[in-house]
Amino acid sequence: MATQYYVGKRLSFDGQLCTVRYIGDVKGTKGEWLGVEWDDPARGKHSGEHAGIRYFQCLRDNTTAGSFIRPNRKSDTPRSFVEALKAKYASEDFEDPNVEIVFTTQPGDNARIRAEPLSKPKQSIRISGKEVEEVGFDKIRKQLAALSELKIVILDGFCMERPIARRNEGTDSWPIGLSDIKDASPKVIELDLSRNLFEEWREIASICEQLTNLRSLRVDGTRFRDTSLTVTEIARANAAFAHIKYLKLEDTLLPWEDMTRITQLFSDLTTFVASSNLYASLPSMHTPNPTIVDLSLEDNLFSTLTSLEPLTRLLNLRRLVLKSNKISAIGSTDSEPDPVFPLSLTEVDFSYNEIADWSFIDALQHTFPGLTSLRISHNPLFKSLQAPDGKAMTAEDGYVVVLARLANLKTLNFSNVLPKERLDAESYYLSLIAKEVSFAPDSDEERILKTHPRWKELCEEYGEPAIQRSSSQINPNSLAARLIRLELYQVGGKRVKIEIPKSATAYTLLGIVSQNFQIKPRACKMVWETGEWMPVASEDIYDDGEASETSLSEKNDESPAFSKVSREVVIIPGTRGVGTWIEGNEAVIRIEAR
Repeated sequence: MATQYYVGKRLSFDGQLCTVRYIGDVKGTKGEWLGVEWDDPARGKHSGEHAGIRYFQCLRDNTTAGSFIRPNRKSDTPRSFVEALKAKYASEDFEDPNVEIVFTTQPGDNARIRAEPLSKPKQSIRISGKEVEEVGFDKIRKQLAALSELKIVILDGFCMERPIARRNEGTDSWPIGLSDIKDASPKVIELDLSRNLFEEWREIASICEQLTNLRSLRVDGTRFRDTSLTVTEIARANAAFAHIKYLKLEDTLLPWEDMTRITQLFSDLTTFVASSNLYASLPSMHTPNPTIVDLSLEDNLFSTLTSLEPLTRLLNLRRLVLKSNKISAIGSTDSEPDPVFPLSLTEVDFSYNEIADWSFIDALQHTFPGLTSLRISHNPLFKSLQAPDGKAMTAEDGYVVVLARLANLKTLNFSNVLPKERLDAESYYLSLIAKEVSFAPDSDEERILKTHPRWKELCEEYGEPAIQRSSSQINPNSLAARLIRLELYQVGGKRVKIEIPKSATAYTLLGIVSQNFQIKPRACKMVWETGEWMPVASEDIYDDGEASETSLSEKNDESPAFSKVSREVVIIPGTRGVGTWIEGNEAVIRIEAR
């Protein structure tokens, strides 16, 4: 077995990153194997188990991220930081009429770049006798080639490693006085080192140590085997990260303990992103850097807010992103105290979770006492809303109710809340509560009002709405609410009373009528007698044929020139539901033979 392999070593094959998890024999085969876990779980074949034998454990449980490969398989060639920088920003040829770029290498792989003017300017390019100017991509390449002027450097997926900074026996830190990165690109402000072959956090620290202007650092998708530092290295790392305000460690799968230890090295950190790290709960004893103002834990596995208890100690936290988790409740048990986040936390994102209960919305005022900005869209709660009278409500109606339930909201789903919108929302919410009470028995009123914590407050603000109960009132969510009672009759003939679903088609009703009255369907006419009277103007004509002096437009319902007739609706056979023809739950239908 080649000695260059060890558990935790980072490798790349055809651009696919992996980590060595096992070295040795595999039962039923000859020779030695490397058991690797691919960064992309879809790339592997198994979970580290083969023929019933567990050889290694993948960081992602229940996935097929593992594979066995031979040690002699050729891997992608690793690059240093400077090599990756050149490959990304100075790899293409370019032409400048007066300047050529010269690369020189100093001892220690300290690359220097200089632009030297030519002794004689190149002649201009002519086409058909006309002089042309080089523009476009050549101009861009010239700018990128000036590595020493780069301020934003993105080296995502360039097979970088920095073995010179890895831990060596007998030393308490990586080498002092390295200047390779500072010499190549000293002005970097934003740096992305994601998805590379780094194995130890000290490799990252040794790079940042040379970039005194660095303010933003991304190291996503890297599987570190060691994030510990010696006392000497901690002091150097503190200085290296002293001015960085933005740190992103997405999809590293680092334990939360390691994450919090890393954040403590950044004395000026304000924004921290730890998305897609499979966190289901945060250990209470590990709190991230208290300087953090903006924290993103998007796309993890949290199901309750109590699993985020360590964050309640971040007294400077103002924004918390919990998008795309599995959050459905405040706590896991009734006996568990609800967490209370600091007053400084004003903005929370709960979109794309599993919130399905209004009690969760009501509890937010207690759990987040400083909450003024909320994103709550794309949750099950808003997919099948019903008003107390049984009518369907849209997601927008649901957001209006959220606004009314949370008194301090100033922004909802990225939209500012205007005073008129709050007035309308709270008035609408009050009417919904009144309807809910009116459809319930008197004995349920107290229980219902307890589910609406703002009831008394809103009644004091707008006045208590009238609650009208009727002995004949039925629960809109019951089976009875979905039926319609019909009285069918023929003039001078029999009368039949039936109950059918409102969704039954007019064709179905016609069949029932035909069967009960012995009338062929094609010869049957169904007329709904609405019981309403409508005025109809009569033509008041004198004997001489002239119209009366009073025009029809000036007459009212009480004028002798108006008569009243019963409003009737002919139900036409078809696939339209009976409930769409008839208003209410009862109706009288006259049957006529054509």
